[in-house]
Amino acid sequence: MAKRAISARYVVSVDHQNKSGFDTREAAETEATRIRSMHPILTVEVADSEMDTVTMLGPTFAKEEPEEAEEGE
Repeated sequence: MAKRAISARYVVSVDHQNKSGFDTREAAETEATRIRSMHPILTVEVADSEMDTVTMLGPTFAKEEPEEAEEGE
């Protein structure tokens, strides 16, 4: 069974799968932030169909800084 296309201007996607549509950017970003806070490993996007832009709230991983060797040892 095929999924029905979302026809709203702003679409929230989770791991590249459309989940819900909104008429305002604020509502879409609020939902995306809510999903992201509950599932931090997932990639959450807000797509604007009129401006043809995508804002990504991707997974964030702390980068480990390499330890510098001390001189003279």
